[in-house]
Amino acid sequence: MQRQHALTPVSPLVRRWRDLRRDGLPEGRRGLAELTLVAVLAVGLGALTSASPLGLVAAVGLAGLAAILVMGRRSISLFHAATAGLLIGYAFLGRGLAHVGVPPLYLGEIVLALGLIAFLFRLPVRLQPTHVLLVLFMFWGLLGTVPYLATYGLDALRDGVAWGYAVFALVLSVTVAARHVERVVAWYRRVLPIFIVWVPFAAVVSSIMGFSDSDAPGSVPLLVFKGGDMGVHLAGVGSFILVGLYATRRSNPLSEAALWVGWLVALVTAGAINRGGMVAALIATSVAAFMGSAGRWLSLFLVALILAAAAGLFNPTINIGRNRAISPGQFNENAISLFTTSGETGLQGTKEFRLAWWQAIVSYTIDGPYFWTGKGYGINLADADGFQVTADHSLRSPHNSHLEMLARGGVPGLALWVVVEIAFAWLVLRGFLAARAAGMTFWAAVLVWLFAYWLAASVNMSFDPYLQGPQGGIWFWSIYGLGLAAVRCVSEASRPAEGDVSEARRGVSGSQGGY
Repeated sequence: MQRQHALTPVSPLVRRWRDLRRDGLPEGRRGLAELTLVAVLAVGLGALTSASPLGLVAAVGLAGLAAILVMGRRSISLFHAATAGLLIGYAFLGRGLAHVGVPPLYLGEIVLALGLIAFLFRLPVRLQPTHVLLVLFMFWGLLGTVPYLATYGLDALRDGVAWGYAVFALVLSVTVAARHVERVVAWYRRVLPIFIVWVPFAAVVSSIMGFSDSDAPGSVPLLVFKGGDMGVHLAGVGSFILVGLYATRRSNPLSEAALWVGWLVALVTAGAINRGGMVAALIATSVAAFMGSAGRWLSLFLVALILAAAAGLFNPTINIGRNRAISPGQFNENAISLFTTSGETGLQGTKEFRLAWWQAIVSYTIDGPYFWTGKGYGINLADADGFQVTADHSLRSPHNSHLEMLARGGVPGLALWVVVEIAFAWLVLRGFLAARAAGMTFWAAVLVWLFAYWLAASVNMSFDPYLQGPQGGIWFWSIYGLGLAAVRCVSEASRPAEGDVSEARRGVSGSQGGY
């Protein structure tokens, strides 16, 4: 009895915390709490005007605490909505949107903080082996970042986003349910045609107006077109159509053929600007076509054949400066330069420069003194390795995210990264086979789509620091988290409760897979 009496004062506190996590503050107190939140945000703006990074971080931290008290479990829905909006913005505007904010807090970091709050309200969670691998990968990255904060400051945090953005994967994997995946598919279906039209337009406008990565430091425009990033998204778009997720009962073959025309024009546009994006899109879309419906890839093949014949006759060309043009000929030149010595000096020189740098990284890690630790996060690798070619020292990475993992985290860092990648591929492919065997066509299609998206991003990382920027890193880790969540939905649907029809098994009304 004495033991029960000793525990009695604690129990109400535990119950109130659980109620707060579930529902947020009671209605009668929300008004006061919301006013408090506004006041705290005002303090944050004051910190902004004082240009004090520590003051800014403290103000935002207080605002986050106030938000926890006000929102409760609603913070999970807010995180999902904010992430969806952020991803759409990154897809359309690229690096330009990534620079909206005040260092060290940009839009991506604000949404990441919201994700941590959502994760808190989702506790307790059952961690899977893949989650453990992700945590180990992040922990190793943390060990390679913290010691260099005093020396490199914000540069260490900037480089550390390669592992830090994995928080998106963790949070999405445990907070996304079947109904959320259905909404993602529905919204992607609506945005897809707009994006296809946007790609060529954005490429021409950003090139003619000079909106590119070569702008002066500190003057990043809102629209920055990167062919590699666009190639990854075009892989996602093509895979989405190929697996049948775009088709509905009201769809007709002509509308799908028109989409393929626009998609191919967008692919040639992105591929003429960037080789990595072209390769990523072609490989990932080919995998989706192999795993999808024969009828759909045959439609793509016929449209491509007609457009190739027209391009051979007319060869439309748009000169975008910097010795580059958007044309079928430039697309072909980029493709040839991947496998042979290119006749274009710029392409061949870039290829040789990167190969020399990559070999240097292998030499001082696998065969050298940085085997275990790498050079850490924060150091400018171009300066340290002797490959700096810009006057303002803006070049920092070897344009290969996989090898940057090796350069900064050593062989253990690269090994953890490879294991994290293999684990995702294994789980998603195994989930796809289980869904197809169980007749869950919607989920089989979703898993192929997410696998193709992940594959395109991984391929593009071999040519670009895709993972080290929010417009690429947050997209990659979000796809990773959605993939893990979709696998969980398939697993839950395979063993529904007795007498109950699983939410995941029902799938989405009107959606069709190509299986």
